[in-house]
Amino acid sequence: MSKTGIHWGLDEMSDGPHRSLKLRKPWKELAKRADQDTYDASKIAEATAYAVASDFKMEVSWHLMEALKAVFTGCDNSLEMPELALDQLENAKALAAASVFGTNLVEWSITLIHEGKFGIEAFHEAVGLAAKDRCHANIRSIEEHYLRDSNEHRAEHLSKRLQNAISTLSSTQLGLDLVGPEPNRILPSRKMEGLDDGVSL
Repeated sequence: MSKTGIHWGLDEMSDGPHRSLKLRKPWKELAKRADQDTYDASKIAEATAYAVASDFKMEVSWHLMEALKAVFTGCDNSLEMPELALDQLENAKALAAASVFGTNLVEWSITLIHEGKFGIEAFHEAVGLAAKDRCHANIRSIEEHYLRDSNEHRAEHLSKRLQNAISTLSSTQLGLDLVGPEPNRILPSRKMEGLDDGVSL
């Protein structure tokens, strides 16, 4: 097989550089998918969303999310005054603590407020932009790792597939997916739909 080909031997694929990545398991899975042509673009995008969601869940506090959502929805700023919103965001920085993800989220929120963006979609956009920052940072780490442990051609091939996957993700939609919809009401089961069924109110 040509050394410059993009198909790797089975042994190299099963024990590939992704195994020694200094990143969490979902990012290792993403690197594996991007490295192997048996995974198409949709599978790489799926793994990208899952990996960044894993980091988001572990690193961004619920208190920070509630504070940022309140800023964007004008909870205590019904006139949507940017100056007041920016003061609120400065106060929210403490809630990000030592989280790089959280800190980037606050910084993107500040940027969007400077642009005069308010509302729930702007909130989702801020989350999505911070998530993309994390994706780009980890992709750089993955590419550098493959350059050290494999070869330049393989690293470039992997990086291109990862970048293409990120480019398909809408920041606003990604943010919405990470934040999730409002909790659904718990509906009665089908067995309790009759007029005489269930607990009396």
